[in-house]
Amino acid sequence: APPMPVVAEVDPGQLQQALTNLVLNALDATPGGGTVTARVGSAAEGGAVIEVLDEGAGMTPEQVARIFDPFFTTKAVGAGTGLGLSIAEGIVHEHGGWIEVESTPGGGSHFAIRLPLELASDATAAGGRA
Repeated sequence: APPMPVVAEVDPGQLQQALTNLVLNALDATPGGGTVTARVGSAAEGGAVIEVLDEGAGMTPEQVARIFDPFFTTKAVGAGTGLGLSIAEGIVHEHGGWIEVESTPGGGSHFAIRLPLELASDATAAGGRA
């Protein structure tokens, strides 16, 4: 059988931290209730995708442009450090991936962590985790 694709060189603890930051932000964005969805799958162009979607307050394009800046927050004073998304983006970049964001004021937000894949035999040969 041909080798199966696997996410390249992943640190589960770090990815869990990145995902936790996204989910906590989604929960904070829906204080009056609403659905927060997390799903994992493969992207059409190859690679793995981890998505977090919420039906919360959403963000303006100006806010979206700054959300990965250290210490930038859309939360009330004292309610957030502005470091969660910066840390999440750094972790994802360390894994060779990136985070995509779509958001509309009043229409919620959609975050997608995109990670590269490699074949299990390549990962094993390179000393990675297969």
